[in-house]
Amino acid sequence: ARRRAMSGSDRPASAERVPSPRHPVTPSPRLLLLLVAAGGCGEAAKPGPAGVSGAVTFAGRPLAGGVIVFAPDRDRGTPGKPVSAALDADGRYRLTRDGVPAVPPGWYRVAIADSPRSWGDDAVRLPPPLKRPDRSGLAREVRAGRENVFDFHVELVE
Repeated sequence: ARRRAMSGSDRPASAERVPSPRHPVTPSPRLLLLLVAAGGCGEAAKPGPAGVSGAVTFAGRPLAGGVIVFAPDRDRGTPGKPVSAALDADGRYRLTRDGVPAVPPGWYRVAIADSPRSWGDDAVRLPPPLKRPDRSGLAREVRAGRENVFDFHVELVE
């Protein structure tokens, strides 16, 4: 049996379209002065960290006692260290850094591992690729200034 990870949160980011004017517009000196004054001085504020939480199910049941890891996707320009969380009895998680639910914004590759305590002789385990962020095929974008909820539903596919 093949296994596949699915998520209800797999929506592509929408691209913004800005129509270009047919005729170039030359702003007046008064408008330029207003724009400069409104812009202020110094650096633009950097987006702050965000909350990340969600749940993981496997074959329709909560993945209790497992671990989820969000590893920064350097290929998409996200620096930093991985952030992980234990899955509670309901398969829920909340990522924290130094005890604070704050994850830097950016793209992350996600890995999910089940608990060795849940392995029995006939237990169905998560596929090995899901346990590695570089092979799981799961990626999410953490957006600043909001709670990011990512649920992962791992199902067996015959």
